[in-house]
Amino acid sequence: MITHLVENAALLLSLCWLQMLNTRCWGRHDNAEKWASGLLFGVICVMGMMIAVEPVSGWVFDGRSVVLSMAALFGGPLVAGVAGLIAGGYRLWLGGAGMGGGVAVIVMSVLLGLACRAVLARGKREKSVWAFLTLGLLVHALVLLLFYLISGPHMVWQAGVLMLLVMPVASVLLGLMLRDIELRVRNEQELRIAATALETQQGLLITDANSRILRANRAFSAITGYRQDEVIGKKTSLLSSGRHDAAFYQAMWQQLTEEDRWQGEIWNRRKNGEIYPEWLSISAVRTPQGQLTHYVAAIDDITERKAAEARIRHLAFFDALTGLPNRSLLLDRMQHAMETGVRSGQHVALLFLNIDSFKSINDLHNHHTGDQLLCLVAQRLSGAARASDTVSRLGADEFVVMIESLGSNRHQAATQAEQCANALLAILDKPYRLNDALTLHCHVSMGVTLFNDTANIASDLIQRAALAMHQAKAAGKHGIRFFDPAMQEAVSTRLLMEEDIRRGLQAEEFIPYLQPQLDEAGRIMGAEALARWQHPQRGLLGPGVFIEVAEQAGMVEQVDMQMLHQACHRLALWRQDSVTASLSLAVNLSARLLYQPDFVEKLLRLLAQSGADPHRLKLELTETMLLDDMPEAIARMHKLRDHGIRFSIDDFGTGYSSLAYLQKLPLDQLKIDQAFVRDMTADGHSQAIIRAICALADSLQLEVIAEGVETEEQRHRLRDMGCRHFQGYLFGRPMPVDEFERRLATQAEQPVKWSSCSNQPERNMADDMVPMRARR
Repeated sequence: MITHLVENAALLLSLCWLQMLNTRCWGRHDNAEKWASGLLFGVICVMGMMIAVEPVSGWVFDGRSVVLSMAALFGGPLVAGVAGLIAGGYRLWLGGAGMGGGVAVIVMSVLLGLACRAVLARGKREKSVWAFLTLGLLVHALVLLLFYLISGPHMVWQAGVLMLLVMPVASVLLGLMLRDIELRVRNEQELRIAATALETQQGLLITDANSRILRANRAFSAITGYRQDEVIGKKTSLLSSGRHDAAFYQAMWQQLTEEDRWQGEIWNRRKNGEIYPEWLSISAVRTPQGQLTHYVAAIDDITERKAAEARIRHLAFFDALTGLPNRSLLLDRMQHAMETGVRSGQHVALLFLNIDSFKSINDLHNHHTGDQLLCLVAQRLSGAARASDTVSRLGADEFVVMIESLGSNRHQAATQAEQCANALLAILDKPYRLNDALTLHCHVSMGVTLFNDTANIASDLIQRAALAMHQAKAAGKHGIRFFDPAMQEAVSTRLLMEEDIRRGLQAEEFIPYLQPQLDEAGRIMGAEALARWQHPQRGLLGPGVFIEVAEQAGMVEQVDMQMLHQACHRLALWRQDSVTASLSLAVNLSARLLYQPDFVEKLLRLLAQSGADPHRLKLELTETMLLDDMPEAIARMHKLRDHGIRFSIDDFGTGYSSLAYLQKLPLDQLKIDQAFVRDMTADGHSQAIIRAICALADSLQLEVIAEGVETEEQRHRLRDMGCRHFQGYLFGRPMPVDEFERRLATQAEQPVKWSSCSNQPERNMADDMVPMRARR
């Protein structure tokens, strides 16, 4: 019997050793490992039955119940099923009187082992000695019961004592060995996982409680340059950069002590001496009793992130071309200067610089040259400014220099600001050498404003300096102007006027006033449509009030289109009456409107929709506007001329008056400027010019009309010089349409005789404030 027990113990030990090898070999293949485990348990059961004791013929007594119950408890259904099938098959092959009972023992052992496994899993309990003992006693108690039912008390008495003494103990021993194998394999897996996790792209460092390095991963070596063997056993102070003071480390260790963790940005030193930024996370490791054993540090090299942040900040606050502070940074520094000025009373000067004729440099030498010039200007400004001053580029060719600490006396501060401005002008006036081949000379215009409080916001102060700069340009460029509050008032008034004009255009408050145009016999041949604004609060407004603002705001073409709409509508009505059917209407045309891509189509569509006669519409153009794009202007004029629309050159003689373009333009009329008419009686040169214009028009078969005729003497002299058509206050001021039509009815009944005394109307002062070409 002792020999039998030794043999079975050896089998169990072999089983455990083979199971450990099997688990390690197939650890990554769960199903293969279970099949192999089931095979091992089944083979051990077979070997046990081969050396079993046979107390009664046909009855085999061995440890299969122990092996199979443990196989089910540790391996689960698949392992237990495979082992049970092998053991059961062998027992059936052996046969004998106890074959049925032997198979029943196999099935019962598997089922009880699976039941125990389910109970432990549901209760989330560990596999303990008591669990093994309980399972062993239960299994073998049922085995004895089975023997009793099959063989009677005699068999139970012979086998029971041995079975209850040996088998439960064997179950405990086998369970402990299998649990130990399971724990070892699990620990090995966790160690492999930990080792894999340790070798990440994040640097990891493990130290003891005294900050001596115990282990470091490859990422740590890649970040710091230190090999693992170079840092093992050394303190972490090896990596210190020296940038942080004692207070920094004291706060870090205090938080580590209180919370067992710390994280933050820190500067450390690589092996080559390079100082770099890193994000460091430290966690303390303690025993269950709370004793500190280790520190684990995770390191992220944030050099690239810091560089990216620096680039983003530079792009956000500095000009990409010149490297100077941009508008955002300038506004921030201005706000700081304003707050400082409140405390100290010191004045600050804001100098707004703009390069004169910079567009011409770009057009003539290309934009790359312009960029080089801007960089040189930036270098000169930066070189001339003090360390406390700010030189900024707002965009294009606009620079701002902010000069601080100019004293508390405003007059003295202004004097110093003017001296600084003159010094900058002198520096910027020097020639610029580009590409070792090109030398450029350029000048700047400068506006200056002072401040020492927070009464105004920074953007308004920049606007003030810009207004002063525009005044310098208007005064002839290459100069300095200080901000005047009247400038701001004028700008505010202009902005209000722009909004009012937009509203008036939407409400269609702009209406035409007609000024008669007569032939030499005194008959009204047509009229010029001049824009007036029927303002709901201010009454009737002449063009001197709104035309310049409309041109600056880009709305003059909308005013012209409204005049064209109303002129076409009026021509359509006149076409239905024999008295007015032969009359023409002249409408001033702005350059912006003529060069609009769809202007020709819009005008032709307007004529077709209104039913106006195109031959009765005359468009008045100025000489200078045609020079912007002469070929395009000629092409558009020919398209309109083909449909019968006529053209007149307004203010002829005041522009370039090129004879070359007179040959190409499809013109019908030249209009002598009122300046020549006004001075003709006292100025022989004006008379000579008028004669030349009339002779030129006659040779080119063009009509000539003189505007600004105010006296009979002017009319007679013009007629003597060859002018046959007239317009001016002598014949009538600009008047509403219904009044003009009443004049037509009077003329139809009785011809009008003009007199310089009785018929000269009162002048419209608003019209006298602007040139005739601006009276839309």
